Amino acid sequence: MAVFEYKARNLKGEYLEGIFETASYEALEYMLREKGFFVVQAKEKPKEFSLGAMLGKTGVKDLAVFCRQFAVILQAGIRITEAVGILRDQSGKKKMRDTLSVVYDELQKGKVLSQGLAQFPDVFPDFMTNMVKVGEASGSLDIVLNRLAEYYEKESKVVRKVKTATTYPAILAVLTIGVVLLLILKILPMFSDMLSSMGSELPLITRIIMGVSKFMLNNFFAIALTVVSAFAGFRYYIKTDKGRLWFDTLKLEMPAVKKPVRKIITSRFARSLGILLKSGIPVINSMEIMKNLIGNKAVEKKFEECIDEIKEGKGIALPVEKLGIFPPLLIHMIAVGESTGELDEMLSRTADFFDEEVEEAVERLTALLEPAMIVIMAAVVGTIIISIMLPMISILGNVQ
Repeated sequence: MAVFEYKARNLKGEYLEGIFETASYEALEYMLREKGFFVVQAKEKPKEFSLGAMLGKTGVKDLAVFCRQFAVILQAGIRITEAVGILRDQSGKKKMRDTLSVVYDELQKGKVLSQGLAQFPDVFPDFMTNMVKVGEASGSLDIVLNRLAEYYEKESKVVRKVKTATTYPAILAVLTIGVVLLLILKILPMFSDMLSSMGSELPLITRIIMGVSKFMLNNFFAIALTVVSAFAGFRYYIKTDKGRLWFDTLKLEMPAVKKPVRKIITSRFARSLGILLKSGIPVINSMEIMKNLIGNKAVEKKFEECIDEIKEGKGIALPVEKLGIFPPLLIHMIAVGESTGELDEMLSRTADFFDEEVEEAVERLTALLEPAMIVIMAAVVGTIIISIMLPMISILGNVQ
């Protein structure tokens, strides 16, 4: 697979640029031509290192590429079975290649695509399988796949923004821990004997830091084992139903992160429900599917009551408002969409708006985290250095 960075124009003179992963330059041209654009400039980007790619794991970006390529191949008039075979041969990831091999065999036996995909929920989500099933029933599989591609491309963009925003604070945290361990385990012991031999009483802060240093040196492996065990235990706990519910509830309430988390949930809800309704799936069925798309167990639990109220004929706006998660703007747009009969369109527009809101919220969170991490690092390192310098300053004062 090749990644192309392209620039294109249409007959109206409108400009379009972006990045598209596809098998060839011809496939890129075909994709743009279907949108009414022609290529002005395109160059292949060098492949980036990716641990996920190296391990063969599939992610949101892989689903976006898969759906986009599948749609392009189908629009070229190629049968579904042959299209799956082409995608299998072109896949650069072993897991996807092996999965599509099984799907291809199932299609050869007479099964439909949605049945083949449903066998691999860890690769193809239920949402995607249901959408493919709708495309098969309506005879518009290529259109549905294009919608799925747009959906996963936007999801990938949000995920990438969040990862980018948290990378720098994470690096600072690792550096802070590394510097502190270096000072406590290597530098302080070098000064410990010298400071202890001075005779005079050491400052309280020096005694505390030296005590911490000595304790960590004597119990390093026990402390390291405790920290690793605690981290592993926490990871295991939040993967359980009870732990995941607690952690997701915490994310919704924590002052620093609740705003971007709620905006991400809002964006995902609007985009997912919009594409489901636009594809012709009834409201009740759409909400049932939505329950597993939110990505937050605390919100998913509340959705059950919401769905019951919708089944009772109370509409969507009021039950969704009772969840207490979504902002007034989304509730208002749902109400307008219900009254005008254009709920799917209103949700799609709202999702685009909240995508921008997510980007701004994540940028604001990053702007707060970066200086906070620098201040914490400076405070911790400064305290250790001061604990070393105070006795020396005291000695110099006595000598003079």
